[in-house]
Amino acid sequence: MAEKIKVFALGGLDEDGRDCYVIEIDNDIFVIDSGASLPDKTIPGVDSLLPNFDYLIKNKNRICAYLITHGHDESIGAIRHFYKYAPAPVYCTQTTMTIMEGQLAINDQILQYDFRIVNPSDDFIVKGHRIRLFQTCHNAANSFGIALSTSQGNIIFTGDYIINFATEETNYQFDLAMASELAKEPTLLLMAESKGADRKGYCSPKHRCNDLIEKYFKLNKRIFVSCYWQNMYRLREVIRLIKKYGKKIYCYDNYTYIIMKQIIAATGTGAITEADFIKKEDFLRVRKSDLVILMVGQTDDVFKEIASLVAGNNVDKRIHIDPDDVFINLAIPRPSFETICTRSMDAVYRSGCEVVWLKNKELSAMHAREDDLRFILNLFKPKYYFPIRGHYTQIMQNAKLAVSLGIGLNHLNVFVLDNGMQLIFEENRRPVILPNEVTGIDVSPILVDGSGVTKISDTIIEARQKMGIDGTVVIASTVSLSQKKIIAGPDCQMRGFVFVKEAEPLLKSITQIYIEEVNAALTKGIDLELTKNTIKDRVRWFIRRENGREPLIEPIILSED
Repeated sequence: MAEKIKVFALGGLDEDGRDCYVIEIDNDIFVIDSGASLPDKTIPGVDSLLPNFDYLIKNKNRICAYLITHGHDESIGAIRHFYKYAPAPVYCTQTTMTIMEGQLAINDQILQYDFRIVNPSDDFIVKGHRIRLFQTCHNAANSFGIALSTSQGNIIFTGDYIINFATEETNYQFDLAMASELAKEPTLLLMAESKGADRKGYCSPKHRCNDLIEKYFKLNKRIFVSCYWQNMYRLREVIRLIKKYGKKIYCYDNYTYIIMKQIIAATGTGAITEADFIKKEDFLRVRKSDLVILMVGQTDDVFKEIASLVAGNNVDKRIHIDPDDVFINLAIPRPSFETICTRSMDAVYRSGCEVVWLKNKELSAMHAREDDLRFILNLFKPKYYFPIRGHYTQIMQNAKLAVSLGIGLNHLNVFVLDNGMQLIFEENRRPVILPNEVTGIDVSPILVDGSGVTKISDTIIEARQKMGIDGTVVIASTVSLSQKKIIAGPDCQMRGFVFVKEAEPLLKSITQIYIEEVNAALTKGIDLELTKNTIKDRVRWFIRRENGREPLIEPIILSED
């Protein structure tokens, strides 16, 4: 019986992270990955962005499985926020499960996933649908690609990968044998990542740091190493060098220790034991040249900790960078936090130690480049191609590359889509693309900040942008409705838009406007919510006239009775 297939993204297209892809076969839904992304400078006050999961909650009874390809935030960062509203079996490796549970613990969350543990190249059935996995080489251990069988051919989802056969690490091997077996069958649709599509050649061997840093482990010096926790392959290389040269690990802080224990539990990284770690009380008893101080973090937190260490503001005052130390930075910054990286590393240079600051020209992220993509495209020779995971320029480069290969791909069967656009396959028909206006799928991001999970609105973003650029004015008082007067305040606070010496006249004028409007409202019985809007308008006009700025204005009127 012919199956109707729908494929679309809730996140991951024209962005870095927030990956979440949905494949519907008739009435059955398969969700591949559910990740978070980092905000850029245009979204102040936000910790991370999530895919909009309204569609999954509305259709929760049709979800057959979550297929999680690897344990990075862009693949697992969102699921913990909505899983209880749309539960379904979670198929992942033991490694990924350990990391997902570890993230719950770090964030003090209690959540019970329905895990179904698989190996990276397993073959299994879910609700009558055959799913075959093939292990990929990525910097998350035991990552995999997916082949979902349909009546029209296989849908191949590569996940994040590079072509690398020169490794003995079983957790990071590309399973060419399984991929080749799958390639013998017709491939209806290939979905391949685009994050490295704009870079020439193969990623390998530029993903390896071993040859770049081993010489420093031979020196009779103490070594600091900073790295993102998600770079498991990179950490694996560091640990192999630590073991090779008989050094000991000291975790810079409790976060590093917790993360390292989780990664080791998940991957068996470097066959490390408890004896390889130096306890806090033994820090000063160990010879400096035997120590590797490991600083592991997430996003720009790594660089904040580095800056704190150099400034002497770290918690453990016994740890400080000396001129005879070596500091190796393996955390290559994303564009959104290059500034803080540069400032923190500048401070490290000023300490006088030997600095090894590897850049992305020397050390590449483990994502498929042009030749990696050529390999996978020529291997599967898909009937249709859907470039995913990456910014629009990267996705377009991926699409152009596919068309240039001469394997039957052209502008009619290579699809460059936006989040929410549905790609529909019905047997003996040309694929149909439905735009967002027709599908009605809400793909507006969900934001996570200190107050929890919130829907992003233009109003929220505009308010935060105003605060970031022009500052804020908050003025508050308590009124008595029965006495029709202000009984406490008003108190006016201004932040981020005016110098102290200029504040006094502005403060008096803004306070006077507030008092006039509140008294008028109390006297005439005007609704206080409407009065707040009037105050905002008058104060905004006054400040714009005085100094040309437009801060966020927040009048507060508290009622005693």
